[in-house]
Amino acid sequence: MPKPNKDDVERLSRGQPTRAKIGSRRIGHRLTQKERQLFEAAQRNGFLKIPVTGIRPNVMNVYRLWCVAEGREFIVKGGPEP
Repeated sequence: MPKPNKDDVERLSRGQPTRAKIGSRRIGHRLTQKERQLFEAAQRNGFLKIPVTGIRPNVMNVYRLWCVAEGREFIVKGGPEP
């Protein structure tokens, strides 16, 4: 799979096609409004914080791709290890 860029990850999170064809139909990537808030907070803080109620794996999938695009370490707090 080609290395994603931030624009492709953003498009993927909104359910739009990407230029680099980084998505997979088998893996969920489209985010709901609440999931988008978690994702944007993770971008600012440098880690993804999983709420007590849990989330769909979509947020972790998109955040993982964003970390690859940024060259950052993928850090998740409060949830099961990916």
